[in-house]
Amino acid sequence: MMKKAIGLDLGTKTLGIAISDSLGISHGLELVRFKANDFNVPLKKVLELLEKNQIDEIALGLPLHLSGEQSEMSKKCLEFKEMILANKPNIIVEMIDERMTSVSAHKSLTMMNINAKKQKDIVDIVAAQEILDVYLRKRAKQ
Repeated sequence: MMKKAIGLDLGTKTLGIAISDSLGISHGLELVRFKANDFNVPLKKVLELLEKNQIDEIALGLPLHLSGEQSEMSKKCLEFKEMILANKPNIIVEMIDERMTSVSAHKSLTMMNINAKKQKDIVDIVAAQEILDVYLRKRAKQ
């Protein structure tokens, strides 16, 4: 039985969330919408999820430029990590390079014949799932 973890794809107005089950399989969970850059709303949601599901591992997407350098958003993601740790100091928050997850998520959704409007609503959840998958594969190798 594996420990559950959650995957997060943080944007300026949305947070895609995925969760793994006891078999280590990731599932898209939900999309949280919030006012631009008001990260208290997604923070509250994440803290509730951790509590409710007894989770102490988070895979948080880190949106780097293709060159590998930090972007404006990656700084916000690192700040979000600090916000989580300020509330839950014993949690593991692993930053996962997410440069290709949104592109990959869009491709997956297109292959499943999901139209562009619907894709917009679930691409962040699928990206969170891909971030979580990267983390779970990495964890399995350790």
